Parts: sequence; structure tokens; C-alpha cells
Amino acid sequence: MFKGAFLFAVNLLEKKITIGSVITSRYEIVKFLGRGSYGSSYLVYDKKKQSEAVLKFLRMHRRLKKSGRLAFEHEQQLLKEIQHPYFPQFFEKGEYNGKPFFTMEYVNGKTFEELIFEEGKAYSEAESFQIGYELLQMIDWLHSNGIIHRDIRIPNVMLDQQRLRLIDFGLARRYDTNKLPAVPLDYIKRAISPVSDFYALGHFLLFLLYSTYDVKGNEREKSWEEELSLSFQAIKVIRKLLAIEDPYQSCSEIAQDVLPIIHS
Repeated sequence: MFKGAFLFAVNLLEKKITIGSVITSRYEIVKFLGRGSYGSSYLVYDKKKQSEAVLKFLRMHRRLKKSGRLAFEHEQQLLKEIQHPYFPQFFEKGEYNGKPFFTMEYVNGKTFEELIFEEGKAYSEAESFQIGYELLQMIDWLHSNGIIHRDIRIPNVMLDQQRLRLIDFGLARRYDTNKLPAVPLDYIKRAISPVSDFYALGHFLLFLLYSTYDVKGNEREKSWEEELSLSFQAIKVIRKLLAIEDPYQSCSEIAQDVLPIIHS
């Protein structure tokens, strides 16, 4: 309760930067993009490069703790190292009025949160798992390079000119690919383990699949397995992603089970 009240107060105090303001005599604020776990992001116009970029400030309550500042530095380091078209490109770091920031590539697309809830897009079972399979390729690339994203959600997966992009590495961490300890179910969401991203992929797929669900008034709440008309194979995949059944241990295992759904 205290944490919720604290974050509410922080959000009131943490005012958005005025549109048109210029940061470090270079970045003109064009639009507020949103707040994440660690940063407040803005679309800016880079007067030096004469192009758009995203400028991300470290949030007020995160600046108060050394762990928050280190996590912000860690996100930047990961983006510097990744350098892959799946993910935003890191540009540079800086400070403005005592607030650390960094700039990165602006992905000019729509998040799946926008596509589903604002544009009313609906995805069939085959379409959902096709998107999930493409996202799995990104997850596989990260895991192969010893990185767990830990924040795969519909606001962080974007469609950019029919190509998927994965953003927001604020919670991403490196892990030892040779050490994969068992993860308790109640800790799976934020575990520094591949199963964390697999669990998130399961929930991402459910959001896509629910886009075709017609909510009926006065109907009792049911489980997703009761509400959604899914194939046996689709249910099996999601149950394993959510660790309801023995969880997947690798992206290749998931891909093997997903491909028949796409091609059915």
C-alpha cells in the first residue's frame, strides 16, 4: 500500500517536460511517449543529426537509489552491445538539470497495445502464433547472447512496417547460459532465466487471442481455456509457456510446437 501511494505521489511531482523545450541545446521535445519502470521517454528532434530520436530520462524515484542509477546504466550498455535490427539502436548518453538521459532510435510503429485496444485489431489463432513465432526469434537471439528481456508485454512489442521490433530494455539482464537453476512459479515473472521470457510470451499470446473474444454481459468469469476456442496444440503450448505444465527449456522446443499451429 505504501509503495502504491509513494509511486502515485512521484507521478504527481514528476512533471512532463514542455513540448518545444530544447534539451542540451540539441534535442527538441516533440511528444511525450510514456513512462516505464525506469524511464520517461520523449520523441525528440535531434537538431545536430536533423532526425527524430527517443530521449529517455531516468525517473525521479529511480535516481534516488544507487540500484536505479546502475540499472539505467546497464540498459544503455546492453543497447550498445546488441546492435541488431530487432532492437532500437543506442545513440548517446547525457545529463540535463541533474537528470541522466540517453537517446536511441525512434521506432516509428504501433505497439500491440495500440493495435488491439485503440485500433481494434483482432488476431486469429494462426495469426497470433505467427506473431508469437516471430517474437520467439528475437527472444532466441537474446538468449543466445546471454540476455533475458524480462519485460515482454504488448506495450513493448511494436509493428514497424510489417516488421516486429522489441523495445524497453530497462529490466533486461545478462545471465550465465551454463547455470539454469529451478525457478519458483511465484518468482517467474522477474527471474533472470529464459523461463521468465517464455512466461511473458504466453501472456502476450493470450492478449492476441483475446482480441477475438466477444465479452457477454452477466457471464461468470471463466479461465482462458474455457473462454477461448483454441486447438488442443495451442492450449498445450500456452500451458507450457505459463508453466502450468512442465515449462519449456529452450526456444527450439517452443518453435517445434508452434510451427504446426501456424501451418494447420
